Amino acid sequence: MRQKLLLVGIGNPIRQDDNIGQYCVSILQEKLNGEKKKLVDFITVHQLDVIHCEVFSRYQFILFIDADAKNGPETFRLEEVFPEPESHPFTSHIGSVNDILSLTGWIFGFVPRAYLLAVRGMSYEVGEGLTPEAVKNAGEAIQAVDKLIDELFPPD
Repeated sequence: MRQKLLLVGIGNPIRQDDNIGQYCVSILQEKLNGEKKKLVDFITVHQLDVIHCEVFSRYQFILFIDADAKNGPETFRLEEVFPEPESHPFTSHIGSVNDILSLTGWIFGFVPRAYLLAVRGMSYEVGEGLTPEAVKNAGEAIQAVDKLIDELFPPD
């Protein structure tokens, strides 16, 4: 198992703010440097799939970054997520982060400590590029990722 954090950016690049997860990962790949970058691996996906379980099982920590379509005062939510106790999806398209964690544990016998960073988007219409509000929300969420890395890997 890698003593690292895997950042998973989820999103559809042709559905405007739905791509906010992939956008955040691309910014973090550029922003993180030095020792922090050595602690993190990055992937982007259109959707969660059973084929990802093997990769996920090799990490100590995972942070899933995805769009949040809920309206509310928060620009993002960062929360620890856990496998569903009785979830064993039978299709290759996994419905939730909880389901993919459950399936990872069921197949590989290990569930990484996982977090979901849900970043509020504004528009999910067909089109490329994020709305200005989503870019602003992503900037705030990226700061939270930086803090999470510090918490997960405190200096000696």
